[in-house]
Amino acid sequence: MNETSDHPLCAFIVDDERLARENLRDLLKNHPHVLVVGEARNAAEAQKGIAATRPDLLFLDIQMPGGSGFDLLDRLEDPPPTIFVTAYNQFAIRAFEVNALDYLLKPVDPDRLRSTLERAATRFVPEPESHLSSTDQVFLNTGKKSLFLPVMDIAAITAEGNYTHVIDVRGRRYMVRYSLRVWESRLPGEAFITLDRSLIINRHQVRSWRSESRKADIYLADIPTPFPLGRAAYQRFRELVVGSIIDFRP
Repeated sequence: MNETSDHPLCAFIVDDERLARENLRDLLKNHPHVLVVGEARNAAEAQKGIAATRPDLLFLDIQMPGGSGFDLLDRLEDPPPTIFVTAYNQFAIRAFEVNALDYLLKPVDPDRLRSTLERAATRFVPEPESHLSSTDQVFLNTGKKSLFLPVMDIAAITAEGNYTHVIDVRGRRYMVRYSLRVWESRLPGEAFITLDRSLIINRHQVRSWRSESRKADIYLADIPTPFPLGRAAYQRFRELVVGSIIDFRP
C-alpha cells in the first residue's frame, strides 16, 4: 500500500479469541498506515464500537458466540469495507456475496495480508484536491446517496473523526469521508473561513450571533440550531468576519 499517505486507514478488529486479535494487531504493526482504532469480542460489542469509531476497514471473524460476522453486517446500517478472517473456508462464497474485500484464513499469512491491504488502499484514494470557485458545484458521496451541491449553498462543515458533515443552508447534513484539511484546500477562501480544528463556516451565510463570556453562538442561513464557538474561535470570528463587515461599511 502507499506508505507515504498522510491519512492512515482506520481498522476495527472483531474476533472472540483474544490471541487471534493480538496476532492480527501485531501483524498490522508492520503497516504504519493502518491504525487499529478498536476491537470487540462479539457482534454486540462490535456494533457499538464501529458506530463510535467509524473505521475505514473491518477485520471480521465469522463464528462467534451471540451472533456471526454475517449477523453483525446485517445489523450495521452502513458497514465499512470488510475483510473476513476465519479458520473455516466454507463461508468464502457467502463472504463475497456480501462484497467482502477479502477472505483470509487463520493463521494469517503476512504476505497475503500485505496484498490485501494494498488492494484495500486503492478504495480510499481521495479525489483530486482541485480548487472550487463560488460558482461551482461539489460532488458529495455519503455512501447511501450521491448529489451535487452548489458551493455557496454550503453553510458550514464540521469534523467528526475521519469524516466531515457538510451542512447546507437548509440545515441538511451530508457525512462524507473527507478531512477538514481537504475542504480547506478546495473551498474558495473569500467565502469560507476555518474557525477551529472542527469548523469551517461560509461567511456569507452568517445571520446573527450572541456572545457571552468571550464565547458565542452563531446562526447561519436558515439553520435554527446555533454553532457554538469557544474563546479562540470567537476571537477569530470577530477578526475575520465581524471585522470585515465593519471595515467595509459605507
